[in-house]
Amino acid sequence: MDVERSPRTTCIDLNFLSVRRNRHLITAKCHFDSTLFNDTDFDFLAISLPDSLKQAVPKRKSEFLAGRYLAKIALQHLGRSCHYIAIGENRAPVWPQGILGSISHSSNIAQCVIAEQQYHQYIGLDIEHWITQNDAKDIASNIVTSVAEYAPLMPFLPFNKALTLIFSAKESLFKAIYKNVGKYFDFSAAQVTSFELTENELTLTLIQDLSFTMQRGKKFKCKYEIKDDSVTTLITH
Repeated sequence: MDVERSPRTTCIDLNFLSVRRNRHLITAKCHFDSTLFNDTDFDFLAISLPDSLKQAVPKRKSEFLAGRYLAKIALQHLGRSCHYIAIGENRAPVWPQGILGSISHSSNIAQCVIAEQQYHQYIGLDIEHWITQNDAKDIASNIVTSVAEYAPLMPFLPFNKALTLIFSAKESLFKAIYKNVGKYFDFSAAQVTSFELTENELTLTLIQDLSFTMQRGKKFKCKYEIKDDSVTTLITH
């Protein structure tokens, strides 16, 4: 989709906004700079600023603006018009009827994936910049249930990147099935049970019963994309 060029500078770099379609999925991505944020960016991009964020710091506002702007662009590719996507429970976006989607941002990157509900049951997307080695050691027990979850990756990725990948995958899982589960659950609810390194894919398996439809043993395929500074994970079905 061509984005109208304008001399007006916003925190979102409109010249490098990308939108692509993969079967029924629409993915929109952009870079943004919170140091360039101005409250008038919301008006310029025709995005509503919720009351709950009016006193937020520029970083939080720019993250929200970037995600919601991408959602707006992605919805336009499906012939849908929506200028306000509310914040629901656990800060999850409240999508228009018949739409499933997920938004993520990390540092200066934002991405949104949506699809019509008739084609997908759930969608979860996450972007993470690499956790440092020291932080990875400190939080590992909160992310994995055992060494077996990341051990298969150790010949290919350093510990901090292996842990970041698993962290991101479990974030995507939470976003994907939270609506089906209807309650908060932490990373101990699922574990990584296999990797397909040539396919950039891993499998997460529930080890707890979360709901009638999300029970122990249910498996989820997670695609991932590794870059120099970050990893992106996506769970769809």
